Formats: sequence, C-alpha cells, structure tokens
Amino acid sequence: MAAIVRVAVVAVTLALFVSALFNALLGFQDTAIVLALATPLGISAWGFSRAGQHEAAVGLLCSVLIVVVTLILVMNPLGVHDMSITAYGGIVLVAALLLSRRAFYAILVLVFVASTTAFAADIFGYSRSRLAGIEGWPQYVDFLIITSVFAVLGRVASEQLFGSLGDAHEATDADPVTGLLNRVGFMKTSAQRLKGAQVRGEFGLLVIADIDGFRRINLVIGQQAADNVLFEAARRVSRLEGMGTQVLGRVGDDEIAVLMTGVPEDDAGKLARAVHDALNFDFLGVSVRNAAGYARFPRDAHGIEPLMLAAQSGVGHAKAHPEDRLSGPADRI
Repeated sequence: MAAIVRVAVVAVTLALFVSALFNALLGFQDTAIVLALATPLGISAWGFSRAGQHEAAVGLLCSVLIVVVTLILVMNPLGVHDMSITAYGGIVLVAALLLSRRAFYAILVLVFVASTTAFAADIFGYSRSRLAGIEGWPQYVDFLIITSVFAVLGRVASEQLFGSLGDAHEATDADPVTGLLNRVGFMKTSAQRLKGAQVRGEFGLLVIADIDGFRRINLVIGQQAADNVLFEAARRVSRLEGMGTQVLGRVGDDEIAVLMTGVPEDDAGKLARAVHDALNFDFLGVSVRNAAGYARFPRDAHGIEPLMLAAQSGVGHAKAHPEDRLSGPADRI
C-alpha cells in the first residue's frame, strides 16, 4: 500500500509540474500559476507518505487536485461539463479506493462543494467560458449522477476486495499473534505520544519485559501453544489499571513493551513492577517468567529510540541479577 501511495504522489506531483511548464510555454499564464503553486503541496504529500501517514498523503493530494481542477474549470473557455466529469470523477475514484470511510466522505463533500461552485460560476456567467449560459443545471445533475456511480462502484470495490487504506495500514502495524502493535507500529505510535507528552509536560514511562526461555517454550509445547502464551501475556498487560494513557506492543519475538504517559513520576517503580508481575504467570502447564527493565521520559531519554535502548539495558541488567528480575535506571548506576 505504501508503494501505491508513493507512486501516486510522485505521478501527480510530476504531472502538476509538467503541466505548469507546458501551459506557461503555450501562454496560459493563469493556469500555469495555479499548477505551479500546487506542485509544492504534492511534495508535502510525499513527506506525509515517507513518515508513514499514507492516508494523510492521499487526502492532501485529493484536496489539492480538487482546488486545482475547480480553478482551471472556472478559467476554461469551453465550460465545465465534460472536463468536470473526468477530473472530479477520477479524484472521487482514487479517494474511494484508497481512503478510509470517514476521509472518503470528507473528500466527497469537498468535491460536491467545489463542483457546485464551478457549475454555478459557469451557468451564471462568472467564469471565463465562452459558452456560459448554454449549459444549465440539467448538465449538473448528469454530472452528479455519473460521479455518484464512480463513488459507489469505487467504494464497494474498496470495501469488498481490498479494505480501506486505513484498515490496511492498521493491519501492517499490528502483531497477528497478540493483537498488540508490532515493533514498527509501536515505535511510530510511541514517538507521536511522546511528542504530545512533551508539549503537555507529562511524565512518561517505558517498560520492556522479556519472557524467559521463549524458544524452549516453542519446542516443548509447540508453536501454536506458545502463541497462546503470548496472547495471554498481552491480555494480562492490557487489563492492567491505573497505567495512564498506554501504548502496548510486541517489539520482539519474546518482548512486550508498555509505554505510559500522564502518570505520576513517583509511581514509576510501582507501575513497572505491576507490568513485571502481570507477566509472571502459569498457563497451559507452563510457568511463564520474565526479566523487565524500564526507563523514564524525559529524565532518562527524550525520544522513543533512546528510551528503548535505556529500557533494554535494564532488561540485560535484570537477567544478570536473578535476585530481582526488574531493573530501573537507579539499579544500573
């Protein structure tokens, strides 16, 4: 899905640039200016895509194209009808195939408002059309019917065959065994959560628990049963209370990570202990134990990657000191 979005962003951005250059050479200065001004926004969409915000990239791209199409149609000397069906219909189809349901509806409303504006300007003589007044509201109704067909067919295909981009994107960030975020999803979500915590001046705590001997568990009880052990571990962590705003993830084969924000700094050790204790349990005849480490935000690190390193250092320390399998920053001094 990421590749599809990036190809679309590159193709549209290049098309805007080439069209601006082509119209400038032909002497259509107003159209060239509109296209040239839209080109940097296509580059912004590329930035969203590189950051993993694919839906935002497609939404920005569609919004830019709607504005550009509307302005060009108002300046078009041949009127709006035929071009509008092709241009707006294509935007609606792309949005239907790639966006989540809510984002698709937003684009649909934007297309309706923009197309109504373009038709009204043409019909009442406010555009540059040399055919102003010839086309009327019946043509507008035809346009709405045809565009609605594009929208319905595109959306049905998206929902039935592919799922929305938002659903697909969510699936790529989820661990299929535990239902928690995978490492990529956890890092991305945690980075956003820490930025918000920094703005609000909140304390954050990251706990990483490494389940002991998980490969041996796989061999002894089988892979499916071992997956059930992981699922149970995730369920136990998910049910913990008093943890503030949480981000939960499986960040390794045998590692569960919990990021908490909006919790009291003085409770860091107690909260980390609660996660550690929750992951010491008996299940399917297996005694599950773990070594855990934790790190504090912003005291120990200011970003998710250094915070992960600090917490994993605690895991290593806990494994080396079996008398207490939980290690915090003070233990490693």
